[in-house]
Amino acid sequence: MRKKNKNQGQSSIRFSVFVGCILFLLSNFPLSAQSQPNKRYVFILDASGSMAEKWDGKTRMAVAKEKLLQVLGGLPKDVSVGLVAYGNRIAGCSSARLYHPIQRGAASLVSQKISNIVPAGSTPIAQTLSVVGEFLLNDVQETEIIFISDGVESCDGDPKAVLYQLKNSGKKFRLQVLGIDIDPQGEEDLKRLSILGDGHYYSLKRPEDYDSSFKRIFYKSEGEQALVSETTKSQTNLPTNSQNEIKILNILPYEDGSESGYILNYEYSGQTNTSYMVQLYVFPEEEKQRSFPIPPLRERRMGDLTKHQVAFQTGPEGKGHWIFRLPTGKRMRASAELWDLTGIPKILAISEEKPVQ
Repeated sequence: MRKKNKNQGQSSIRFSVFVGCILFLLSNFPLSAQSQPNKRYVFILDASGSMAEKWDGKTRMAVAKEKLLQVLGGLPKDVSVGLVAYGNRIAGCSSARLYHPIQRGAASLVSQKISNIVPAGSTPIAQTLSVVGEFLLNDVQETEIIFISDGVESCDGDPKAVLYQLKNSGKKFRLQVLGIDIDPQGEEDLKRLSILGDGHYYSLKRPEDYDSSFKRIFYKSEGEQALVSETTKSQTNLPTNSQNEIKILNILPYEDGSESGYILNYEYSGQTNTSYMVQLYVFPEEEKQRSFPIPPLRERRMGDLTKHQVAFQTGPEGKGHWIFRLPTGKRMRASAELWDLTGIPKILAISEEKPVQ
């Protein structure tokens, strides 16, 4: 008996160390955006050819899509969202397009449009700002413009003149510029644009810089830019719920060049401010086989699964997402589980199943 108890203790210690290491490595948790009521956002996405270049193992476009979809998935339902992009399979300098007008509750629709964008073409920033000013701005409500670019104007336009004209015409907006791995001279040009647009410039030298930049843009306190804690964000974005719960919010198509897949957005609520593990399960609809539930709420056998992914969260409430690819030709379904990692891990809740379409 003494030897058995000692082995059990060593296993428990090893598991605790393993979980602790994973939680430390995954300290940058998914973002969920805090926003003021009736806020208006316009996203400008650079889809020029240079966005297909590799950046820390992925293309610049793949990283931009992942980060934008993450933010859009966390926006409150009453926020108004629009999308403009340039490039996207269109060669030359006339590629600026309005892909979605500002519409309340349009975050999911904008996410779908972003997923299908493919980098190609030049960088007509002046033309793009003109499109935004003509179709998306007004002199009544202020609009936050989030502009992501990996380069400066390349089509002989004058973005500064366009911004100056928009301000003089009474358009209300703030321009936040995120520059992807841009040289010092290019950064100076984009900084000037952000200053003219009453916003800020954010330098993205690595993919993780998106997270800190979006925190400063979206997480605001009393009208000024500030960082907020994970707990504060979660309490603001999610309804109070005394029950443990995990929900799949939506499953949207995701495309990066020739590769396609899905992005799944979820939210959870727990009873305590602790560490949680969220697990994704994707399985064929026509081959679903129920098994005896071990642990109590588990509905699937690992052998039934086509896809299994894990994410870690802290705080009583939060949101996150997964991006995954699936084999073609089969109808699939997805579910998620919420686990408590304090002490012996235990399952707390399982989501409703959702079709992957």
